[in-house]
Amino acid sequence: MPWPEGTSPQLEIETSNHNEEGSVARFVTWIPWDSGFRGSGLRVSDLIVGHGDQRYDEETVKAGTRVGDSRFSSWLEKSGLKPDDPFTLLVQRGDERVPIQGRLGAYRTYKNAEGKRMLSETGPLNHEKDGFDYAWDAWYRQFFDVAKVILAGWDYYVGTVTKNQAEQLKPFAERIAYLEQHYPSKFSQALREDYEAMKIIVAGEKRELSAADVAYRGLGEARAKDVTATADKAFAAFLAEVEPELMSNPPEAPNSFTEDIRPLVGKVLRLGAVGKRELLFETKRNWYWSGRYGGGYLIDKRDPSLKPLYVATDEYIEKVDPYFRDPSISFIGTVQAEPALVCDVHRNITVAGVRVQPMAALVANAANKENRFFVDLRPGKSTEAFAGEAALQAGIRRPTLADDAAPEQVLLTAFEAMKMGDMETWLSCYANWMVRSYYERDRSFLYVDRTWETMGRQSATSAWDRARQRLMDDVYGLEVANLSPVRVVYDAAEQPGDHKLSRSTPALVYSVRALVNHIGKIGEEYRTFAGFMLHRRWELQRLDDGPWRITSTHAI
Repeated sequence: MPWPEGTSPQLEIETSNHNEEGSVARFVTWIPWDSGFRGSGLRVSDLIVGHGDQRYDEETVKAGTRVGDSRFSSWLEKSGLKPDDPFTLLVQRGDERVPIQGRLGAYRTYKNAEGKRMLSETGPLNHEKDGFDYAWDAWYRQFFDVAKVILAGWDYYVGTVTKNQAEQLKPFAERIAYLEQHYPSKFSQALREDYEAMKIIVAGEKRELSAADVAYRGLGEARAKDVTATADKAFAAFLAEVEPELMSNPPEAPNSFTEDIRPLVGKVLRLGAVGKRELLFETKRNWYWSGRYGGGYLIDKRDPSLKPLYVATDEYIEKVDPYFRDPSISFIGTVQAEPALVCDVHRNITVAGVRVQPMAALVANAANKENRFFVDLRPGKSTEAFAGEAALQAGIRRPTLADDAAPEQVLLTAFEAMKMGDMETWLSCYANWMVRSYYERDRSFLYVDRTWETMGRQSATSAWDRARQRLMDDVYGLEVANLSPVRVVYDAAEQPGDHKLSRSTPALVYSVRALVNHIGKIGEEYRTFAGFMLHRRWELQRLDDGPWRITSTHAI
């Protein structure tokens, strides 16, 4: 349309700073439907690194004359350009810089003959509903808010969940179709283009995974069956060993206050299964309780003899079943002479029972009692965390991590180790250093902390368990989609001379950033997706010419 003389030109796109450290690019967050850059090839999520004959650098940033910066409008006003004049943006796509030409515009509104505001030159009216629940203006604002986030891709906004985004898109389909039928225009065409582009983005990219690629998902059940068979044999052998001392038909719930418990002292008992419901909680200790009516058998959860049980449970979760959280435990133990009085104030339960020293435990999964493991708690009786652990360990196919492995291979090795239940190899993929900053009154410097563990075994357990659960749930595979150029994040020569820590301090620390795709199953297809607590951005570092290691503190 013709613009009145003197109309100030505008570049009708929305941008923001690129969220990569050190980047001078401007990130395209929106292209209005009537922008002179619609149809030019410019896309939401593009990185603008220049315009006209300008190329962005630190000086351009300080001057504030990049597209979208505070002084860009003034620069545009003084340039002599007018609305509808051609304007060129330089866009960075991968390793290539692409010039894209569009046209400048200006501020505009749309009104009908009665002066009522419309969304486009052909309608609809902003305040009309056309039989829908709310006005077109409010609906379009919703569409705009959703489109900005989805079209920006999976990495610009935090917390992208493509499954949720797909659900957000569905309600827009009906009104877009109505627009196309009743208000055909460039506006309805642009909305259809945005809608279809969003559907493609949230659908992810199709991948081909073979049966071998997803075979790891059956390892847990196969291992559980093997461990169960070994547990049953070991438990039967244990019962045969203690049979001469094993008391038959012991009292179900002896009360140490009202009954004479001396005949029980020293007897070996097999207790009924105890789980979460049979736990008693006091201020300073907790108890396993097998009994009822204020009496029964009590095992102190802090008893040192139970430490092997806790170790075995951790090992079972680590290598067999990451979902194991609700144990049902059958103890065999010896009755002690000292009784116990336990008061669980929260549940209003008081138990006067007899203490039991545990000798062994058969542990089942309360959710699936067909799977279980056996632990001999007697000192020196077993070198395994649970019966069958040695055979399980020997059968783990451990991926190899070479010292000269490229960053991509280090990540893939870590992911493969998680699939195999190989925590040792997985931990070895993470760095045991951190580049830190130290601040003094008049200066600051960097140093390499060699005492740091990105993933220490104890602190990494929960991250490992959560990641293994996701690999058995909605994640079927991982791939490295992209690697950034290598950059130096620490140079010893640039640090103050009086802060050279030791000869072991590296001369240089290199860093590379990786983008990781997670692959899920949608219907019968494998596709990339973004989900809650799934991390796409990873960092790896190396010290001088040493091996690359992961410095990100996440597992999946």
